[in-house]
Amino acid sequence: MISTPLLIWLAVLADGLAGLAGGLLSERWLSRHLSALVAFAAGALLGAVFLDIFPEAVESAGPAAFRWALVSFLALTLVGWFLGPHHHDHSHHKPDHPHHQEHLGPSSPVVPSLLAADALHNIGDGAAVAAAFLVSPQAGVATAVAVIAHELPQEVGDYALLRATGMSRARALLLLGGVQLTAVAGAGAVLLGSQAVRGLEGIILALASGTFLYIGATDLLPELRHGSTPKEARGRLLGFLLGLALVATAGVVERHVLGSHH
Repeated sequence: MISTPLLIWLAVLADGLAGLAGGLLSERWLSRHLSALVAFAAGALLGAVFLDIFPEAVESAGPAAFRWALVSFLALTLVGWFLGPHHHDHSHHKPDHPHHQEHLGPSSPVVPSLLAADALHNIGDGAAVAAAFLVSPQAGVATAVAVIAHELPQEVGDYALLRATGMSRARALLLLGGVQLTAVAGAGAVLLGSQAVRGLEGIILALASGTFLYIGATDLLPELRHGSTPKEARGRLLGFLLGLALVATAGVVERHVLGSHH
């Protein structure tokens, strides 16, 4: 059976590679399918929260998991209220979004702020993946699937935005690749901290549950209600259902291949 630390680093590596997916796809394809990718991410995030991550958090941390999940949900809510549209709002990552049309260029302040937000986000992702695998392989697989599913449309949007500033494909991928490495710091911190702080894994899973619930239900799903043609609506519905199905299927596969503590 594969060791838990190895599973964590493999999941972090897969997450990092997903962050570079934008460079492999044409801008035209991205423009046509980004909404379906966002719907897929929403389905995967919400499915992972309710089917695996939060149940594992409750089992690990007990009733306190509800309070920690509420803390992270409310924290992101307050950030959204006081700071306005934030990093998870995919519509603001589109190069043709009015917010960016007048501000894009080689010296655009969008670039450093985007990369800094990405770095913080990836640290949290790495921490969530590590905590989940420390609790159980099933929670780890579900969390990794949810993180990667969300990473795809987010990083695709980030890549498109960097390219819209006039940045070359190679430089955009190099910057995004460097930022992806911050997930290693998050995972490493949890691996070390779990040895010193009892119950840390359950707390982090609960925080991740609140975060993923906020992103999926408050950020992603409302985006999918705007400017939808019948064809786009069908694509979004299919993407959402595929995201849910992927998380559910991953849990079944994990139980048969990796084994579970249940």
